[in-house]
Amino acid sequence: MISFLCEFKPRSVQAKRTNAYKEAIVTAYKKYYPECETLITYDLYAISYYFYKRSLQIDADNLSKPIWDALKSTIYEDDRVIKIRYSGVYDVNKLGSGISLDVTQMPANVYSDFIDLIDSSEHLLYVEIGKINDELYKMGVEK
Repeated sequence: MISFLCEFKPRSVQAKRTNAYKEAIVTAYKKYYPECETLITYDLYAISYYFYKRSLQIDADNLSKPIWDALKSTIYEDDRVIKIRYSGVYDVNKLGSGISLDVTQMPANVYSDFIDLIDSSEHLLYVEIGKINDELYKMGVEK
């Protein structure tokens, strides 16, 4: 599993300065994985969560596509290897109000940064990519 944080505002597909945004995503990735040079060719799942204190009114779908485009040729050759995408927006102001946030599987270094930044950052983006498995294909996930 690959996961990392970006401490900046996400951009949508139609946003101006998309190239600068994509470069910032790659830079954030390389901060956590400076030595990774082999491109992944197997099927992946991809998760992007945007944590905010002040909403940008960006929807989950428009949030994720520029991230996966940015990581093309850095993590994988083509984003077609992503077979399942999860994306979401999360209002940090609602933490502790009955909304749960499971961070137990986050890698230790990312978790440490996440705990440090979740209260102080207005915008925080969590990105995770991993090897796909059959358990990720679910229907009827509402409890």
